[in-house]
Amino acid sequence: MARFQVNISGKDAILNKFRQAPIIMTKEASKIIYETAVEIENKAKNRVAVDTGALRSSIRATKLSNGSSMIKAGLSNVSNGKGHLINYAAFVEFGTGRKPNTAYKILSNTGIATYAEEFKGLGKRKQVTASDPYLFNSTDELLGKMVNRIKKIKI
Repeated sequence: MARFQVNISGKDAILNKFRQAPIIMTKEASKIIYETAVEIENKAKNRVAVDTGALRSSIRATKLSNGSSMIKAGLSNVSNGKGHLINYAAFVEFGTGRKPNTAYKILSNTGIATYAEEFKGLGKRKQVTASDPYLFNSTDELLGKMVNRIKKIKI
């Protein structure tokens, strides 16, 4: 009966890499997510309609402590230089018609559509503002690139 023996050198290094993988992945993915949020912020700022510039200056990407990122537009409790509240970001994004416009969205997301429904016209005003999307379409355009970058993370 033949016998053989295999010695694996570097086993400890490989096992250490596997132990470190979740930490490395989380750190690198968090970095990519924030970089993408900043790209979305810049793209949205370049797209948004500008009257006073208050809405544009309110668009901000923020890195959260849990490793995720958030992008906000409009600040319901902050006013611009003229004293007007910057609480109209969603009305610009979705419009104020009977059915908010989310047709420009690339990705299907019923959560966005449900959220947009909150800003539809309720017959209180005759004026209907058309949508002028700037944030969610910018997000749609950059999400695929972000996912591809995350997939390429090397451990």
